[in-house]
Amino acid sequence: MAIVAGDLYIRAGSTGAFTQVEYVQGGWITVASSSNMNNLDQTRLSDGQVIYVRSEEQTYVCNFYEAFVTPGYSGVSNSASFDEFNFPSTAGEGADITSVVAGSGLSGGATSGAATLSLDTSSVQFMSGSLDLAVFKQTGSYFSTTNTLHITGGLKLNASESGDVLSVFSGSVKTVSVNQQGVLQLVSQSSTPTAVAGGLYLDTNYDLYIGQE
Repeated sequence: MAIVAGDLYIRAGSTGAFTQVEYVQGGWITVASSSNMNNLDQTRLSDGQVIYVRSEEQTYVCNFYEAFVTPGYSGVSNSASFDEFNFPSTAGEGADITSVVAGSGLSGGATSGAATLSLDTSSVQFMSGSLDLAVFKQTGSYFSTTNTLHITGGLKLNASESGDVLSVFSGSVKTVSVNQQGVLQLVSQSSTPTAVAGGLYLDTNYDLYIGQE
């Protein structure tokens, strides 16, 4: 015999107990798979309800949207969604960070608790970056240096914009250049430079001279 009190059913005998939550809205529900969770009847769901999916060993929290009642919900029928939920946690914030791993140029990290990362000053990345920063400084739209450069390998110049591939200046005056067609251009000089064996010199009359010993 069942005694009815509102929506609460108390059963007698071996057919069940009123503490069983299989048919009770809200509270904790355990289901076999995510498909079982997604197919739960909406009358058994409530907002904030926790559901455990056994096959995934994962808990979820229910977001229940009641039509014409839930603020911001414009649907004409009730709807529900499920977010992963881990204790302690706030639903909807995403998964917890499980570890912090130090990448190239860094040391430290941790798999639990507070994680600290330190810059490894002995790393190749740090030394290379520091060297590049010390040699070349950005000046406007280009990088420049006043250091003396020694190149032991090959040097390849490739101009990406219009203009000379190579320009040599004496102070603010350009004296020699090579354009993108590979033409060597000597700038005419109004005064005769110091003679150098094998050197080339172009005067203002466009006469070319070669230095001899």
